[in-house]
Amino acid sequence: MKSFKKHVNLAFLSPLALSFWAPFFIMLSYFAYRGMTPFGSSTILTVDLGQQYLDYFAQFKHTLLQDPSAFFYSFSTGLGGDMVGEWSYYLMSPFNLLLLLATAKTLPAWILLVTVLKISSAGLTMGFFLKKMDWVRGYYLPVFAINYPLSAWFIANDLNLLWLDTAILLPLVVWSLHHFYQTNKVRPFLFLLMATILTNYYIAWMVGLFLIWYLPFMLLGQKKAHHCWQKTFKLFSAGVLAVLLSAWLWLPTLMQLQLGKTAHTVRWTLGFENNPLDLLLKLLPGSFDFDQMQTGQANWLVAPLIIFFLWAFFASKQIRLAQKIAAGMVITVLVLATTWTPLILLFHGGQYPIWYPSRFSFLISFFLIVLAAKGFDEIWEPSIPARAFFLTVILGITVYGSLKINQLSYIGKTGLLVFLFGYLLLFVALLFVHGKTLRLLTLGGLTVLFLLLNATLTLNNIAYLTNSEYQQGAKVVTDVKPALKGDHSFYRVAQGMGRTYNDAYLGHFNAGSHFSSLLPAQSATFYRNIGQISGDSKLSYNNGTVVSDSLLSFKYYLAPNNQFDVKPHTLKKSTRPDYDKATTVASGKDWLLKENKNALPVAYAASKDALKTPLTVRYPLANQERILTHLAGKPDEIFLSQKPLTITHLDNMAEPERLTGGLLHPEDKKKRSGVTLTFTPDSNDPYYLNLGGAFDLSGVQLVLNGKVLTQETGYNHTAALNLVKDAKGKEQTLSIILNKGIKSRYLDDFALYSFNQEAVDKDLQSLQQNPMTVTKQNSRHIEGTIQTTTDKSLVMTSIPAGPGWQAKVDGKAVKTKTVADGLLAVPTTAGKHHVSLTYTPPLLVYGAVISGLTASLCLFGVMINKRRF
Repeated sequence: MKSFKKHVNLAFLSPLALSFWAPFFIMLSYFAYRGMTPFGSSTILTVDLGQQYLDYFAQFKHTLLQDPSAFFYSFSTGLGGDMVGEWSYYLMSPFNLLLLLATAKTLPAWILLVTVLKISSAGLTMGFFLKKMDWVRGYYLPVFAINYPLSAWFIANDLNLLWLDTAILLPLVVWSLHHFYQTNKVRPFLFLLMATILTNYYIAWMVGLFLIWYLPFMLLGQKKAHHCWQKTFKLFSAGVLAVLLSAWLWLPTLMQLQLGKTAHTVRWTLGFENNPLDLLLKLLPGSFDFDQMQTGQANWLVAPLIIFFLWAFFASKQIRLAQKIAAGMVITVLVLATTWTPLILLFHGGQYPIWYPSRFSFLISFFLIVLAAKGFDEIWEPSIPARAFFLTVILGITVYGSLKINQLSYIGKTGLLVFLFGYLLLFVALLFVHGKTLRLLTLGGLTVLFLLLNATLTLNNIAYLTNSEYQQGAKVVTDVKPALKGDHSFYRVAQGMGRTYNDAYLGHFNAGSHFSSLLPAQSATFYRNIGQISGDSKLSYNNGTVVSDSLLSFKYYLAPNNQFDVKPHTLKKSTRPDYDKATTVASGKDWLLKENKNALPVAYAASKDALKTPLTVRYPLANQERILTHLAGKPDEIFLSQKPLTITHLDNMAEPERLTGGLLHPEDKKKRSGVTLTFTPDSNDPYYLNLGGAFDLSGVQLVLNGKVLTQETGYNHTAALNLVKDAKGKEQTLSIILNKGIKSRYLDDFALYSFNQEAVDKDLQSLQQNPMTVTKQNSRHIEGTIQTTTDKSLVMTSIPAGPGWQAKVDGKAVKTKTVADGLLAVPTTAGKHHVSLTYTPPLLVYGAVISGLTASLCLFGVMINKRRF
């Protein structure tokens, strides 16, 4: 019985256990208070966690349990894309194994559990580090340790689950540094550093930079430095081994970064990105909101206890001056990296972060806790200079915050009062509370209360998706694949309704949209060329046409049914009247699946003229025309024509000199304004509205025949919006309405176009005559037989071109070609052929060989030396 109680105390009541359980129950209690599922009708889903990561978690389960080949490539990634890099950034957390127990319906609840476990695990590793360093003892250990998982960085980034694992490992990696210099055992450092790289290479880069600065600080604190240079060389060698052992993952990821993010040029300057003085206001509890996610400052808040004992560290006579100077340098570098451009870019891998600035600021909180713990003394009291300093700074920050409270949205009166009274109460406790137990309870209680209030005030500033909203969208998405279970061919689904850009992951079907930090630049360029919305991190296939849908194998269209518009919905929609008369192949609550009978297969025989397809940046519909006509062997054919638009009414609007390239200028900016245009289709062909990237649609409504058209905003290239089809002889009224306060809008590339449907059908039908009969396929491999002809000797696909694709024709390797700067093709000769296409992530084999050889050499060295390395 005594043994059982001992184990219970060790697991739940010991100082190290409380370092885990305190943040666990604090965060769990808050989420329960907010009514997040399974505790209520809300969810933990917000911003990227709800719009991006959740779908990745569904893909994680699908890959491990159903389709391992999807670890290498997936056609659910836009039109298709590499997945090793995606896994390296998003999905390498061991905590994700818990999500294998989740279904699409219960996924939000499991994500909440994983979030709480990750935050509390950071408390455990911090507690372990502090215990091993023996800087704080007894129940002061959890008082210091919980400052790390409940610091402002963890609270503000609890939704960015992919970054938390590396932050969890940080205290262990730093402990392994100390452990090595004490025992000469380098193995813990090697394996912990390797785990850090594997969990998230991006945050690992920041940790690596921090270790370079931390090492001198650590060495200067040692009383004995025997064989320091030899040990440092050994440590460096272990670091190199860790990098080489993880090359199988980071090397192919590096290739994907070169195809995407690092392809963008960055402006290096010596300027400052924000006001460094405002960093002091981030000590205020709750100093975070939605705007701070986009362009805010570093989140580095810790409890007042840590700030007070920083003085104890720098004032301690037992700590060498050289180490204090080194500590000051580390703090200076970390703080400058939150505001000075060169260091911002260095810590973020040479690229400006898109949202979530200062992603490394957990390093600031960690280092402050380290210094405070090292300087901790149970009976310490602030000296006279310390008292004067802290009172001045506390009142100064309070006054500065009160002056800024109407200028900065992320600070409020409550946070200002919590800061003031939190610091003053702890200041008083340090001066007047002397009993050992009473002092511990007072300092611990004030620390827990301060961190709890910060978590509450911070997270209260963020809106969360309700469970019904999530379930509504998830139900539609997950119903698609079962509805098409009888179709075993390769197909994509165009979405007229959807929850996120990554719906295809949650629904396990092939689609056209995607949201990722590793998006290839070529994919974004191809989308721009055909009039789809694209950016640095997203592809949105919401502007499909009768041409692009068919060329890209979109065999089905997910459309809202008639009941959709009469209910409140959070699902995105697109305008696709070209499917109104298409055959419905399946239906469910709120949705219909329409069939595109002109859709081309994943591979088919086409003309080699396609290799010479000319493209024009500002004319996406013309590009679609050229791609199709060149594939069909009719490079001179024209089936796109511009149609007239007539201005029939102006409302509070000066008449523009012209439509294409004209200017809409309200006469009275305090009132709504608009222009009404009309056109009458002279055929049943599809009509499209060209919208240039310089036509700012924010605050603008496009209304066709009284119905608001849906068009995404925020793009910088020309898009083509579906208007009507099968409307011959029926006058159409198009209104452009500007909200109050809008000064003007430039009608960039604004023009009406139409495709000749009969010509389009003929070209598509000719390409359907020689499809590839697929005999084997998975996420990274497609093979089958195809009959090519003299006129159509090119095996054309709807697969995005990429350096990882290898083709074989009749068993012989053939160099692939790229059509229209985006699609994969394979040249052949006329005749019947067996064609196979296999994707292997570039540099994956090299990385695996490097990691394998390194592991073999390490094992060989251990066997030879018969001792720990």
